[in-house]
Amino acid sequence: MPELDDIKPPYSPAKSWSFHNPVRIHFGRDVRAKLPEEIGSRRCLIVSTQRGRKQFTEDPHLGAIAAATGHNWLDTVTENPGLHYLQGEIDRLAGKPFDAIIAFGGGSAMDAAKVLAIALSDAGTGKTLADLLANPDLHKDAQPKPVYAIPTTSGTGSEVTPFATVWDHETKKKHSLAGPAMFPHAAYVDPALTDTVPPEVTLSTGLDAINQAAESIWNKNAIPITLDFATRALQLGFAALPKLFEGTGGQGERDQMSEASLLAGLAISHTRTALCHSISYPLTAHFGVPHGLACAFTMPAVLELNANFDDGRLERLAQQLLANNAELTLLTTEFRRLNEKVAVSSIIKDYCGTIENIKNLCAEMYTRGRSDQNMTNVDQSVLLSLIESAWFSRTLSRDR
Repeated sequence: MPELDDIKPPYSPAKSWSFHNPVRIHFGRDVRAKLPEEIGSRRCLIVSTQRGRKQFTEDPHLGAIAAATGHNWLDTVTENPGLHYLQGEIDRLAGKPFDAIIAFGGGSAMDAAKVLAIALSDAGTGKTLADLLANPDLHKDAQPKPVYAIPTTSGTGSEVTPFATVWDHETKKKHSLAGPAMFPHAAYVDPALTDTVPPEVTLSTGLDAINQAAESIWNKNAIPITLDFATRALQLGFAALPKLFEGTGGQGERDQMSEASLLAGLAISHTRTALCHSISYPLTAHFGVPHGLACAFTMPAVLELNANFDDGRLERLAQQLLANNAELTLLTTEFRRLNEKVAVSSIIKDYCGTIENIKNLCAEMYTRGRSDQNMTNVDQSVLLSLIESAWFSRTLSRDR
């Protein structure tokens, strides 16, 4: 045990801070069994994929909800739902009676449900989804029907955030619908629902959770409570994800990743994400790289960049994630080791082909509200250096 004088106090970026997250959280195996009683006789709009509808309907706890009459379904959600698809569903569902929305699935189902909640509220009447995306003031006072979020993957943390991603596939742009009204009413985070998630989805979503936790630490908006959420998430994620990737993990590791994802979601609900996410968006839009892998691609390089400007929070993370006397350089090594264990670099190269293909997207990698949340500012030369460091898995040039 270290001496008391050797223990550094938690990093505090300001003398005062505030935190708010209104989502009522239920966590644990089979916690979803509580949902039918809470829903009661209310008519619901249930949002899922086609596979998710089958899973929901056949579930021993949730099947009772599906069996009731009067519900509406949107069961055609696919990965990265697009602007025009969502607008079509908004138009189809306008005027349909429902008292609550159940979001069942991964991040795409969560995002779609939250978008529908706003667009089908009084604030969305007479407005297109494009209008709502362009002007957040249009929905800041919206009072949508309550959203009950039930994640079936461990990654996005969308069940506790006030954001929803909307992709414009025609222009290859990523948009975000964000604001206080976007928070779900309640989240039922049941790790049992993730036990059958395929390996490739487990990997991508798990990396998303780890990256969100990391980016909330090297974030200008970090506060003590988000740093603690994120640190715990990284401790869990680094322990569990490699075992799940290797096929040696079981229910314990699934539980750990579910908690990691939830805590990372709570952290970014305040800080938002940062540079890795900003870099990732065109990789997904142009090459179809799964979101978590696209974010993880530059994660060690971005950490190494920020380590040059550390104000104590990254050194503290090294000591909490590795050992009480761990040096900051070992933290970067650990992040690189994680990416190597799960073959991030080779997967990215399979999707993108050449480094030049990625470099050509540099102009699209600056996303307002993401890249400018990083601990230190970047320009195009730094961005190119980050890409080279990530592609060749080498140390970032110190003259940047």
